[in-house]
Parts: sequence; C-alpha cells; structure tokens
Amino acid sequence: MANTRTGPSASETASMVQRAKQYQVFGEQLLKWEKTASDCDRCSLMGEAVRYAIALLGE
Repeated sequence: MANTRTGPSASETASMVQRAKQYQVFGEQLLKWEKTASDCDRCSLMGEAVRYAIALLGE
C-alpha cells in the first residue's frame, strides 16, 4: 500500500512550536537544523513540519 500522506499534520507542527516557545534551546536546535539539513531531509514529511514550525515561530 502506498503512503497517501501529503504533508505534516497540524498537531506535529503545533507540538514543535509549543515546545520551541517553552524551551529556548529547542528553538535554537530547530534553527540549527534549518541551516544544516540536506535537501532530502528538508523535503521529508518531518522536514516540512520543522520548516513550517520555524516559519510560525517567526511570525
């Protein structure tokens, strides 16, 4: 059976945003990941969730 999932879930992203707001170090780790992740990692489902969470934190 093929993977039919098309993107990160809202709950995954919301959890990352909440944790980054609660723990400064976690937010710093997200930003470090953004600078060092490979293109393959960035395009993965988790990579999309991380990038979306970073964007929400910047608002």
